[in-house]
Amino acid sequence: MKCILRSLLWIFLLAAMPGCGPENTRTNGNPVSAIPVEKGKIIPKVTCQKYYTVSYALYLPKSYTAVRKFPVIIAFDPKGSGVLPLEKYKDLADKYGYILMGSNDSKNGQDMNTSGVIIDALFSETSGRYSIDSTRVYVMGFSGGARIACIIGLFQGGVAGVIGCGAGFPSTNQPVRFKPDYISLAGNADFNMNELINLDKQLDQAKFTHASILFNGRHAWPPVEVMENAFVWTEFCSMRKGIIPKNDSMILDFIRLQDKIIAKDKKNGDAVAEHNHLINMIRFVDGLTSTEDFKKTQADIENSTSYKIQEKQHEQLIGKEMKEQQSLNENFFPNDIDWWKRKIANYELRITKGKDSSDVRMCKRLKSYLSLLSYMSYTRSLSSNDTVAAKHAMMIYEIVDPENAASTKADKGK
Repeated sequence: MKCILRSLLWIFLLAAMPGCGPENTRTNGNPVSAIPVEKGKIIPKVTCQKYYTVSYALYLPKSYTAVRKFPVIIAFDPKGSGVLPLEKYKDLADKYGYILMGSNDSKNGQDMNTSGVIIDALFSETSGRYSIDSTRVYVMGFSGGARIACIIGLFQGGVAGVIGCGAGFPSTNQPVRFKPDYISLAGNADFNMNELINLDKQLDQAKFTHASILFNGRHAWPPVEVMENAFVWTEFCSMRKGIIPKNDSMILDFIRLQDKIIAKDKKNGDAVAEHNHLINMIRFVDGLTSTEDFKKTQADIENSTSYKIQEKQHEQLIGKEMKEQQSLNENFFPNDIDWWKRKIANYELRITKGKDSSDVRMCKRLKSYLSLLSYMSYTRSLSSNDTVAAKHAMMIYEIVDPENAASTKADKGK
């Protein structure tokens, strides 16, 4: 991964130099004819002016006007669907006044040259073509798209913040060059949840301005009501920096909502959730209002016996899940299909009949992880013409995730 990141950084530099990049995709300095863009409506395909083979979906909020500057979020979907995140979050774009751009080309499994050209082309669109506030350019992604967004934010720069959904930073020992504001969002049935929990602790040590949102859900783009947290986060970060005026009523509304959530956690006896929500509230409003009382409550929770017990149990569960993921990897090819049928049936039994909610969520995450492992093993085996391994991987995939397995099988024509 270290080499990949170096290659990507080099490609960013090359793409920015005159005459570099794929010559058959350049417009030779002649701008692409601007298509009429209607605000309040998703435009599925807008061709980039720098490279005409690169395009994106676009949404200009209903309040858009050339008279003032607007923040922009550039979204990366792992399957290259630029429209998907725009369809999900256009109402939030209207509410908070954001331009949305969704890459139609960036997707999982691409070579670094292709990714570099796509990113360079998209960022070129933020200069001059629309009325964009250059201090408020954000990148957002889900799964593999989240890792692309992080690479841009950490190593390319030029962005105020990163919104990462369902995946964290790329694995590398290379020190980051930039520290954009960062917020992660993950479902409690997402197989990458523990990765983001661990990342949250690392970012504390690295002195990042960051927050982390966990919600009831799986490995997918977050629901609108969850994603709204990310829009509020970017607004609050801009207020902290003095880029936009402080909105006291918005801050107060956020605190009131969080107070209700924290009170519910306390009533349910979930000290870990109560602590996590309190920490997030402090991160959101720190520097905008006094957090002294919140921090006193945080200390009281951390000193409580119930929190210490629950936190220890939580850490043990994370360790158990990591070992189970390792076991799934090690046993994927050695064990026969009957063994896998029993393994998956055990997960399903614990999900449907289990009374321990933590174990139920863990089994859901493990099933999702096995689904991804099956998909990756299947596609990798196909690409190397190992039909025996591909058949084995697909059989496991069909047991653990029949709907996606059927779709993948149809796409690959196998």
